[in-house]
Parts: sequence; structure tokens; C-alpha cells
Amino acid sequence: MAINKNPQAKKSEREPSKKSLPPPTNISSFIVILILTLCKKVLLIDTAVKIGMYLLIVMIGSVIADFSVLPKFYLAEKHNILNRFFVRMGWGWTFILLSMYIFMTSYVYTLGNLKNVLKHLCRLAVATFWWYFITSTFRRVEEIVGVCSEPTKGSKMSCIKSGKLWLGFDISGHTFLLIHCLLTISEEVRCFKDWKKLGQILTEDNVEKRNLKKSDVENSIEAYNLLSPYVKALFTSLAICTVIFEFMLLITTVYRFHTLSQKVTAGFIAVGCWFISYRILVPSSFDVIKQSGDSVLKFTKLD
Repeated sequence: MAINKNPQAKKSEREPSKKSLPPPTNISSFIVILILTLCKKVLLIDTAVKIGMYLLIVMIGSVIADFSVLPKFYLAEKHNILNRFFVRMGWGWTFILLSMYIFMTSYVYTLGNLKNVLKHLCRLAVATFWWYFITSTFRRVEEIVGVCSEPTKGSKMSCIKSGKLWLGFDISGHTFLLIHCLLTISEEVRCFKDWKKLGQILTEDNVEKRNLKKSDVENSIEAYNLLSPYVKALFTSLAICTVIFEFMLLITTVYRFHTLSQKVTAGFIAVGCWFISYRILVPSSFDVIKQSGDSVLKFTKLD
């Protein structure tokens, strides 16, 4: 009977092999991780918490605007660069960034199924409808209920052209637009919280268990590796937009020439549009519109 006289070899057979340490993080990788961590702190706050925060800003800011006179500065002026190029075109920036973000992320987690990608993009179409319909309604309401300081001037256009004052219920379009953009961004970027987890799921050896085609998974892995840098760049851009929009929401409520009721009304309408879209319409659309992160990979939690 052979006897193993090498206890060291026997010990090595019993001990499992140690995992190799990850490579050291270089400066550029550290900076990217730091930036993404800060962006997550901005974007991945629960939407319900953000709603409460935005409504408080509108109400408290409006009270401050009605009962005190704050010193003016450049960003409080109507024609400042942020108001001209970011707030007035706020939905344009939001639409462009989110359309690219939704397309890239959904292309990965739907395994390249373009039909399902379009179902995810439909959420943005609904949000665009709200933007157009509500802002148009605000202008129409002001024209219907308003009167000119000169009774002979019947329409708003003729009243303003004659140098008179149009008196109407001017619901704050800026307040609605900013909150609408902020809540839409908040809902659409939630899947990024589990983006790294998605990459891990794709590389697991359980394709057969999920009843997925190996070719689809391989294509999705390739897309994940190719698109991840762009997804992270878009996520960072949306975080920057969010900071600008939140700052301008504060400035709008404190300095804009709207009453408390006009700004609060706009805020609640924006929240109402969000609730109808993301809590009623999308979940009950019978798969016509997909929820953000909806995937056969089940990588993120859906409401």
C-alpha cells in the first residue's frame, strides 16, 4: 500500500485555490468611479422623495417671493444663459439625452430586440405628449380667463401690441417644465443602479436555465461592453442637467413673476402627469409600453 510521504502536497490538495486579486485601480479609473458615485447620489434618489422636495421648494420659494424682496443677481435675470439655453430648451435637452440613454440600455437588456426597444422608447413619447399638451393648455387658459387693462383690446396679442397689460391666470410654464423634466429623468435612469449587475448576469453560465439563445446573449454581452462607456457618459450628462434644473427651479420660484397659486398649480400638474404615466399608464398598458428595466434577465426591481 503506497503511503503519501509529502504532507505539503496533501495539504495543497485539500485547500481550495485562492482567487487572484483584482488589478490596481489607475488614476483615470478612480476619477470615473468618483464621478459616477457623485452622479448616483444626485440621480438615484427615490422619485417620491424628489416629489416632496420639489413641491416644498415651490411652496417655500413662492412664499419667500411673495413676502420679501431678494437682491437681484445675474442668474435671477430673465435672459441669463442657463434660462435661455437650458430651461427654455429643457425638454429638448431631456429628450435628446434620454432617447439615447433608453435606446442603448434597453438594447442591451432586451438582448437586441428592437421591437421591445421601441416599447421602452414609448415612455418618452408619452412624456413628450404631456410637455406639448400641458404647455399649450397653459397658454390657452391664460387667453380664455384673462382680460386686458384696456377693455377695447379683446385678445391677448392685440393687448400686448398696444402696450397694455394682460391680466390672466398665468400658470408657471417654467415650474411645470422643470419638474416634468426632473421626474422623467428620475424614473428613466433607475436601471443604472443595477447596470453592473446586468453585466454579471450576462456573463454567467446559465443561459440554458433562462431559456435564452446563446447567440442573443453573446450579442448582448458585446453590446454591453461596447455601449457601457457611452451609457456612463449619458448618465453623467443627465446628472449635470438635473443639478441645473433643480437650481433653476429654486431660482424660478423665488424670482419669477408668478403668484404662489400659479406656481403651485404648475407643480401639482407636473406631479399628476408623472403619476398618470409611471404609476397608471405604463404598468397597465398590456405590454404596449415597457417599464424601465423590464427584461427577461430580471436584473432590476420593477414597481
